Order: sequence, then C-alpha cells, then structure tokens
Amino acid sequence: MTMASKHASKIELIPWDHTSPEHVQRMYDQRVACGWRVNEVPSWVESAKKGGKIFYWALLSDAVPNRQDLIEKHIEKYPEEATPLRDTAAEVRLVPRQPTNAEFTPIGHVAVDIHDPEEDEKLGLPPAETVWVHQLYISRALHGGGFGSGTMSQIETLATQSPMNAKIVALDTISKKMQTVPAYRDVLYGEGKGQIALPSVTNEDWYTGLGYNAFKREHNAFTSEPKDGVSVSIDIVYMKKTVA
Repeated sequence: MTMASKHASKIELIPWDHTSPEHVQRMYDQRVACGWRVNEVPSWVESAKKGGKIFYWALLSDAVPNRQDLIEKHIEKYPEEATPLRDTAAEVRLVPRQPTNAEFTPIGHVAVDIHDPEEDEKLGLPPAETVWVHQLYISRALHGGGFGSGTMSQIETLATQSPMNAKIVALDTISKKMQTVPAYRDVLYGEGKGQIALPSVTNEDWYTGLGYNAFKREHNAFTSEPKDGVSVSIDIVYMKKTVA
C-alpha cells in the first residue's frame, strides 16, 4: 500500500466553481497563503471556461475523527476563510454536473489538466495516456496529517476515470536543489511576513515518497519574486507515476 492510499479516506474533492465570485476569491486567498502563482488565478478562470485545467477543492471527509477541530485550526490561521463555500459548480471540463449546494470548508486544492499532445511528446510521454496534476496546496496549519497524500490519491483516482482515462500521472515541481542549496533556499524561503516557510521535506522527495519518479529537469523554467525587488529563476523537475 502506498503512502497516498493510506490517507485517501481523509479527503473528499469538490469541483471549483470558476463562475462563482466566492470560489474565485477563495482560490486567490489560498494562493496567497501558498505563496506561489497568485497572479495566475484569472488565467485559470479563462482556462476553465474553455474546458481546460480544472481545480478541485480538498476538504476533510467525515472519516476524520477530529474533523471540526482541524477545520477550526485552519480557520484560526486563515480567518479570511471562515465563511464556508457552497458546492455550486454546474460543470466540470464543460461536462454538466448537478451541484449539491451543500456548504463546505476547503483546506486546500489541486488541479488536473490534459496538455497539448506536442508538449507531452517533447517530454517523452504518451499523449493519449497522460494526465497532469498541478498546483497542489494544503493549509499550512494542517501539514503532517496526511492530507496532501490523501488529496493526491483522490486526484490520481479521478484521473484514471472516464473521460481522462490516465495511465500516467505527471507533474512538475521545484527542484530539490532550490530547496536545499543555501544560495537559493535562503532567498526563496523565510519566516518573515509575506515569506514562504521552508517545507520540512523537499517537494521532490515528498512526491518520490508517493511513487513518482523524476524523468527530466529544466533550468530557469519560470521567475519568482519572493521579496520586493528580488527575482529568482526557478529550476523544476518533471515527475511521473504509472497509475493504470
């Protein structure tokens, strides 16, 4: 049994409603808390309108014994997220669904996407069999509880289902070097206001623990501004996992 599968029952996924101002604002708030790609939220709305990359909210399932205590811990750290959202997404990748209108409090989110075939081929991936996972975020108030692993397990299961039918799940993340070499680490991370806390485990090692394998690296993939007036070119690693 993989680490992810042991935690799968802790998480439920509900589609992000890109037409809801409340859902869009919450996505923005959570990206601010995450510290990465805050300014891309409007482009995600446009992508969802076209049936492209779609986000799912991660919420604690009823199987979590201290669920309400954990939600309160999350809200204590992020009081702007105190108001519950409602399940209102009427479609997912242009496929109609019946929303429940039930209230829920998301503790994070994750995205799933299908890339252009040419992009997959350049990376040596089979286009018809590859689904991408992006933008995983779990509340920093709840790290260490297996909720990130559970979210990945749930989104992997979703990716293998129709209409995506994935056999491979791929992702990219910041390289281990950027999180361990002081020259990069100390610029990107810190404990000050507006800074990103250094994770206890590097992203690359964490995904390796979930069964992903690195297969390509890219230098200077994009630029981040961790502090005002400071720009850093980010190296990333591409990783994949066979899921079917």
